[in-house]
Amino acid sequence: MKKQLLAVLMALSLTACGESVNEFMDIDANIGVNAPALGSVTSVTNVETTAPPVEETTVTTTEKTREQLLEERVDEIARGMKIDEKIGQLLLGRASADPAADMATYHMGGITFYADDFKNSDPDKFKKLIGSITRNAAVVPFYAVDEEGGNIVRVSKFKQFRDEPFPSPKELYDRGGTELLEVDMKEKADLLLGIGLNMDLAPVADVSADKNSYIYDRTIGQDCENTADAVAHIVHAANGKGLATCLKHFPGYGENVDTHKGVAHDPTEAQEIWYNDLTVFTAGIAADEERIPAVMVAHTIYDDIDPDHPASLSPEIHKALRERAGFDGVAITDDLGMDAIKDYASSGSVYVEAVLADNDLLCVTDINTAYNDLVNAYNDGVINDEIIDAHLRRILIMKLRFGIIK
Repeated sequence: MKKQLLAVLMALSLTACGESVNEFMDIDANIGVNAPALGSVTSVTNVETTAPPVEETTVTTTEKTREQLLEERVDEIARGMKIDEKIGQLLLGRASADPAADMATYHMGGITFYADDFKNSDPDKFKKLIGSITRNAAVVPFYAVDEEGGNIVRVSKFKQFRDEPFPSPKELYDRGGTELLEVDMKEKADLLLGIGLNMDLAPVADVSADKNSYIYDRTIGQDCENTADAVAHIVHAANGKGLATCLKHFPGYGENVDTHKGVAHDPTEAQEIWYNDLTVFTAGIAADEERIPAVMVAHTIYDDIDPDHPASLSPEIHKALRERAGFDGVAITDDLGMDAIKDYASSGSVYVEAVLADNDLLCVTDINTAYNDLVNAYNDGVINDEIIDAHLRRILIMKLRFGIIK
């Protein structure tokens, strides 16, 4: 029933895809010398956006077996893990000067790399680094990066990795619609996967109409309907390459200020958020029922939904993500080191609050404090085995579906 509901919601949100990219682009348009020839672009107008009318009881034996095997494999992996390894899986840690040592100590579920990690590296060096981290991992981690395009590029800004940075999604959409966004995403996937990364913390699923807003330049600059269409195509393209993606920033950044620097309050009525912004996230979630992207939750305070907590720490926001969007995938916090949330941890630990709010992966810079806070919370009974195993299950399922682990 959930898959049928998601498909229906997606159908309501998506518009018909455009014509061939060749009709939208100038001959001299360039997205990098490594881009595929325009003649190789495949139209995705035949991507199925509605579910066939089947009864809930008509799931085939093959589908049941596949799901059962997946669950059995998750149980098998989890049974072989110690509690410290399970807790470590909840951390998406910022790469340090020695990420391999950090992996051996904290057993992190993922590592996020930034521009400084690529500045003095090259593809061969970086692949060796990934190999050294993997050898120290209890479970192969998510190797993540923010490679959105435009202002947010961590890898492609350096010529040893790509001849020029990836353009912004807005520029690509304006030049070639969803077809060009797919070309771009496939090239991103080839680059990232080729150096050992397996998750792109993109696409931005936010909608903004204000050119002066903080998030506008990172969006495609369209309304919710066109943004939903674009996001679904980006996810579809990445999935086809085997690259995990992450929709951000749930439930929608809107016209709010930069939460890296302080608290942002959004006075938008809840129903308007669910009617507009939720459309985009639902489309991205439903783009591929087999490989579901992660969702990053914002730090904005949505006054009409939960005026007392940033979204990343709000059980109400996460309840909406799970129930309204039908999402049972990996929920990731935005960076928990941001100024926007430091004063909202009533328990004394923002990391414990984030887990209790129903985040699966915590994006952290201070790995040691985050890990020890969670261990202490477990020892004190604040976080129990049931909570940890529920988050671990989602993480392991996503890693299995994307072939990160076997």
